[in-house]
Amino acid sequence: MTTERPHRLRTLRSRIAASPDAILVLVVLVIFMDMMIYGLLIPVFPQYAPRLGVGESVIGIIFGIYAGMLLLFSIPMGLLSDRVGRRPLIVAGMLLLALATALFGFSTTITHLIAARTVQGVSAAATWSAGLALLADTCEPARLGERMGVALSAVGVGTILGPVAGGLLFEYAGYTATFLVPAVLAASVGLLVFAVPVRTCRRENGVGRSSMLPRGALLPLAACSVVIVAVSGTYGVFDPYLPVYLHAVFSASPATIGVVFAVLAVAAILAQPAAGRIYDRYGGSRYLIGGGLLLSAVAIVAAMQAEALPFTAAAVFVLGVALGCALVPTMPLLADIYRDHGSQGAAYGMYNTFFAIGLSAGPFAGAVLAGRWPLPAIFLLLAAFLGVTGILSWLAFGRLARR
Repeated sequence: MTTERPHRLRTLRSRIAASPDAILVLVVLVIFMDMMIYGLLIPVFPQYAPRLGVGESVIGIIFGIYAGMLLLFSIPMGLLSDRVGRRPLIVAGMLLLALATALFGFSTTITHLIAARTVQGVSAAATWSAGLALLADTCEPARLGERMGVALSAVGVGTILGPVAGGLLFEYAGYTATFLVPAVLAASVGLLVFAVPVRTCRRENGVGRSSMLPRGALLPLAACSVVIVAVSGTYGVFDPYLPVYLHAVFSASPATIGVVFAVLAVAAILAQPAAGRIYDRYGGSRYLIGGGLLLSAVAIVAAMQAEALPFTAAAVFVLGVALGCALVPTMPLLADIYRDHGSQGAAYGMYNTFFAIGLSAGPFAGAVLAGRWPLPAIFLLLAAFLGVTGILSWLAFGRLARR
């Protein structure tokens, strides 16, 4: 009996490690924890920061550090996961996330907050790059689009639940507990990944180093990068400026604004797995990507023309569906580019880097334009950019004819 239990445990761990569905669940848990903790800070920090003497400009810097670290470390972490394997990077990333979250709970100076946000960004670079590469390693190429869509849906779920959990914990348990509870959860997910003997591709003895630009990959990589930057840049503009627009035009309350953003997240949650499934079965990257970007432009124009808040929310829902349709196919396309080189870590390090570029550039571009043009004009300019990008993507992916 004593030896039978360890044997059953080893058998269970081996079955989990060999199951693509179980690996998908692990990666979804990792991504969900990262995004939930990211969103946890949104309702809590603006209320707590004034106690530390932190002004609005410093709050913006602290929030921006996350994207900056994601930009700087995604490619190095992806390349490192190609060398040492996916599991060590995911485990290290989750433990770093737990450390950063706990540090937020005990922060007493601005230096502590900056250090915590820095560690959080580095951990995201590790977990996202290695986690998505792990999916690509263990999933059949014919099903990768759907599984990547499911993984991205975890982003939307975490985005919705994070601020809710943060607000409730802060109100009923206090600032420190607000971060200690999710820190324990993040560490638990890291230990769960550590307990599963996942077997993935790993380069040894420096043989066959990952190539950041495989031969013949310039056009597809450039096309994917432009799409990813366009989609993330749209979120980068909407996150800071849509609330201002809704309040100015419809006198929307914070709760109402939160509902509109929840509509955007729910749309992405529903659309991304469906878009991945369509791509896996029928291909048509030019239709999903080009059509998705063109529909995004139309949705933004409709949102600006809407005279009632429910119509604006409906347009935002369409926008979430369209952005999801445009984004998901880029992920299996990147896997196709790097698969023959055994460089899936490099592929999704690139994905994270492009996403961080758009997420960082969107608010900056909006800030530059906000001083000159009214908000509706800025959104319409964004719609024009998405429309042009959609047409170019339609032509580029039609020429590539990868599917």
